[in-house]
Amino acid sequence: MSPVLSTGRRGLSQKPLPLTADQREAWVAGQALWGVSLHDALAHPRAHQGTFAWFSFPPQVWFDLDDPSARDVGGCLESIFAHEIGHHVLSPSTRQDDLKIRHQMARALTATGVSPTAVPGRASWCANVWSDMLINVRVAELQRLRDQRAESLPHEPEMIEMWRILSRESTRDRLWWCVMRAYEIVWSKPPGTLCTVAPPPAPAPAPPGSPSALPPMTDDARTAFEKLSLTDPAFDASLLADTVRTFGADPVSGALRFGMIAAPYFVELERAGGGGVTVAVCGGQLDARPATPGELVAVLADARMREKPTHPAADGLPEPSDDGSPTSDTDAQGYGAAATLELYASSDQSAVLSAWYQSEAKPWVKPLEQRVQEATQSDQSVPGPLDEWSIGDDFADIDWPATLSQGAIIVPGVTTRRRTELPDTPPPTLESVQLDLYIDSSGSMPSPISGSPAVLAGTVLLLSTFQGGGRARVSSFSGPGQVSGTTGFTRDRTEALGALTTFFGGGTTFPLDLYASRYRAARRSSEVRRHVVILSDDGLSSLFGAGQPGAETVAATVRGRLDTATLIVQDYGHSIEQAARAAGYDTLYIDSMSEAPAACAALADRLAAYTPGEARG
Repeated sequence: MSPVLSTGRRGLSQKPLPLTADQREAWVAGQALWGVSLHDALAHPRAHQGTFAWFSFPPQVWFDLDDPSARDVGGCLESIFAHEIGHHVLSPSTRQDDLKIRHQMARALTATGVSPTAVPGRASWCANVWSDMLINVRVAELQRLRDQRAESLPHEPEMIEMWRILSRESTRDRLWWCVMRAYEIVWSKPPGTLCTVAPPPAPAPAPPGSPSALPPMTDDARTAFEKLSLTDPAFDASLLADTVRTFGADPVSGALRFGMIAAPYFVELERAGGGGVTVAVCGGQLDARPATPGELVAVLADARMREKPTHPAADGLPEPSDDGSPTSDTDAQGYGAAATLELYASSDQSAVLSAWYQSEAKPWVKPLEQRVQEATQSDQSVPGPLDEWSIGDDFADIDWPATLSQGAIIVPGVTTRRRTELPDTPPPTLESVQLDLYIDSSGSMPSPISGSPAVLAGTVLLLSTFQGGGRARVSSFSGPGQVSGTTGFTRDRTEALGALTTFFGGGTTFPLDLYASRYRAARRSSEVRRHVVILSDDGLSSLFGAGQPGAETVAATVRGRLDTATLIVQDYGHSIEQAARAAGYDTLYIDSMSEAPAACAALADRLAAYTPGEARG
């Protein structure tokens, strides 16, 4: 156990020691409680980890009974080992669930107004304490059931005995008091068993003018902030106990509720200029590695990451709404791109952005496939399903094998069957497309790291194309000479989304020289469906040669070699309408870039319905 506000444990240098006879007996007993078999726990005396037990992935348990934090619990080895085994069996059980629980905590802390710079560390602390609570409660129950079968007299589980020892010293931390009181409630212990009967007093807010004092704000803002930082330790402890009971088998869902209960106490500490929680908990995971691109996608794609953060005390209450309109999925998630980048700062930032945009685009995405031209119907037919033969039908139509399969007694119109026929028409053939996507990354467009609707819209088109088996080429452009993207058409999501999230922040000049060179030798073909989509705000007149002398006809020339070409622009004055129409480009106008994702989803549907030979322009 350790004073934890960290994201992982330090590495170990010394060689571990084998288990003693007593330790092995406790290790076997701990595994028997869970019904699992693991590699032996590793003893690391004087490991200087600040705790006496911790775990790692792949599944491994470590312990150090020489650490000062052991505090006379050496006789509770079974509970120590069972607890650490529980991290591999119950919570988090896998690295992905470990990341999901931490992500849920971060969402709750952010929604409640905890300082952004403090969120990653506090989220790790909360994730560890939440997992500890689920495991401790489960281990105590397993010990109670086992002891009841073996002994006639009731006996307090060793896990509870251990926590009596660990809680001898009173705490001044109000959140840790809630945790201890919640244990008392779950374990049906009277107040005062693991913590003082009354909670510690709330810390006084920092005086005005001090670094931790609240900044000047309106009355409404101050009222909203006060609601976020409202704490009631006794009531919150009962909510926490209910949460442990309810979500004992679903740590990821319960983590959001735990975070919402804990977050106001961190806000309270920040208002008082206090630091982190300084109480002893399990040491957590040893050397937690950064999340990989695959893990990031799996974490953010989990539907539980989109549940709206709500304090358990507000369950069942109507939600206030300014206009009565429903909130979007993005609003419900309440965790933006910038916050996600901060939470996964040790991971590859392009991979974090890619995973975030994929998760946000998911509700809009459908496979983008197009029908080929319908085949002509054949004069031939094929056998169809069975139907009832009725009196008056042609006697020759009776299917005797099917009729006799109904029974030995033939009843005309009841047991008689006939075989229908269907025209021998081949089913419609679907084929994938080639999407050539250009996105404006000038200074007037929102940056990808702040959650760009334009990048989200592009992601919708890319994922729709990939799900339909197609390929895409992505180009990000800004001022003259500022263009980058994929080397060609690809199905590599990492490469495509990496190009899509490139941001220059300069002026707006469409790269007509590159555009012309790419389609110079191209010809329209029934074998390849080419679709160009250009996403931009105002200033797309450069596509039609403005500011690029000699390139006025490039857009029209390229258009003749494409199946479709669509501009999605935020252009209030429709200033490019005439030039776009003359060059054969379809134009979708949006009033705000926030409309771009829905516009791209609608465009994908329209492209799916496209058939060769349709009029262009």
